[in-house]
Amino acid sequence: MATRTTKIGRFGWKAQQATLLAFSGDAYRNEMGITNELFMTELMPGISPEQAKLCDGKPEPEDIKNRLTGLRSIDNFANFMRLLAPVERMPATAETRMGETLFNAVGCAACHTPAMTTAANQNPVFDRKVVALYSDLLLHDIGTGDGIVQEPAQGNEMRTPPLWGLRFRRPLLHKGRAANTLHAIRMHEEEGDGSRKRFEGLSEGDRAALTAFLACL
Repeated sequence: MATRTTKIGRFGWKAQQATLLAFSGDAYRNEMGITNELFMTELMPGISPEQAKLCDGKPEPEDIKNRLTGLRSIDNFANFMRLLAPVERMPATAETRMGETLFNAVGCAACHTPAMTTAANQNPVFDRKVVALYSDLLLHDIGTGDGIVQEPAQGNEMRTPPLWGLRFRRPLLHKGRAANTLHAIRMHEEEGDGSRKRFEGLSEGDRAALTAFLACL
């Protein structure tokens, strides 16, 4: 949407946006009702155009460029997200190192890819940096879908959520259905069923080590 070209989506629960700017514009319109140059149409289900004019007489787009900076609010929001530093892991212990080994062994890393490298970029901050995000940024069916079809994503598909900063997040999954990491693991079915079963087959101590590893992210 932002580049007017077809690209692979990476952002959003459904990986429905390919850039942070498009994600920003989508959020401004869908979550706050602020139209912008990327999303010009108001979302008013059940309201006629005539009724809409009575409620909102301001011409579209509502988010316009600042005369001094030349930036729109969606540009500022995208820049804010772009410059957020990755959440660093806590110092490793013998238990979390064992848990990381088990995380890979049971197959969690097949989707929660431990690290990716950014592409070449003129800004050295972003140029070919290794990022420990623990996600492949792809769509999967693990039995926790939302039933919503969005762009190419089907109702049973959700993007693999990155696990960096996991220790600061509760509840888990897109609807907050999981109270903790153990609960979230045990809700994995379909594509995640094999990893879940291998996790359940671990000893109590090994399961504790794996969840301790997740708690350090």
